Amino acid sequence: MSRLVLYVISLRYSSWSMRALLPLLHAKADVEIETVSLEMAHHGDPVPELDADQYVRQAAERLAVRRALGSVIGYFPVLHVDGQRIHESLAICEWTAERYPEAKLWPQEAMARAKARALSAEMAGNFTNLRQHMSCHVFARVPGFVPNGPTRVEIDRVFELMQKCLLASGGPFLFGDFGIADAMYFPVLTRFDTYGVALPPELRPYADAIKASPAVVRWLELARQAPAIPVYDEYVHRLGGEIVVPS
Repeated sequence: MSRLVLYVISLRYSSWSMRALLPLLHAKADVEIETVSLEMAHHGDPVPELDADQYVRQAAERLAVRRALGSVIGYFPVLHVDGQRIHESLAICEWTAERYPEAKLWPQEAMARAKARALSAEMAGNFTNLRQHMSCHVFARVPGFVPNGPTRVEIDRVFELMQKCLLASGGPFLFGDFGIADAMYFPVLTRFDTYGVALPPELRPYADAIKASPAVVRWLELARQAPAIPVYDEYVHRLGGEIVVPS
C-alpha cells in the first residue's frame, strides 16, 4: 500500500488544494494531509518593484524554501506517493482516477468523459478575473459585493456550463455521479457564497447535492480545523466583510 501525503495550503482558502483533495476523499484514499505555513501576500496588496537581479535572487530563495516544504515548482498542493511528487491539482486528480477506478471519477461514456476533461481543463486555465476579484475564502461573507464586467462574463460562463451539463446528465452532479469536474468547479460555488452571487434557481439542487456529498462534508470538517491566514482575513475585513466559521 502506497503512502499518500497531500501537502496543502490552509483548506480555508486554497481552492487548488480543495480540488486535489476532494477526489481523494471521494475515493476513500488513505491520505495524510500536511498543511504548510508560508509567508503570504494577498494579490490586492502592493508589490515592491525589484530590478531583474533582485527578482531572480528572491525567486530562487523562495523556491528553495518551498521545495523544502514539499513543493516542486513552489506551489501547492503536491501529492507525495511513496515520496514521489505529483504537482498540479488536475494531475493529482488524474492520478486518483487511475489509482481508484472504482470511484468512477470520470464518466464511463467516451464523449461525456471528453467533455468532463475539457471543462476541468477550462477551469485550470481560465477564469482569471473571477480568481483575481473573488479570491477564495470559504468562511468569509462580503455583503454588497458587485463584480466587474469581465468577472460577470466568467460567472455567466460557469452558470452556462453547469446548466448544460446537468440538463444532459440529469444530475444530481455535472456528469451524473460525483467526479473530477465537480471537484474542479465546487470552489467556485464557495466563492459565490462568499461574495453573495445568487445562483439561478435551476442550479440550487446541484449546489445542495454537492454540499451534502461525503467528500465535501469531510472537507468542511477539515477546513474548520485548518489554520487562519491573517493577511487573507484582513483583506476580507478591508472589503467590509466578516469571517464566520460554522460550529
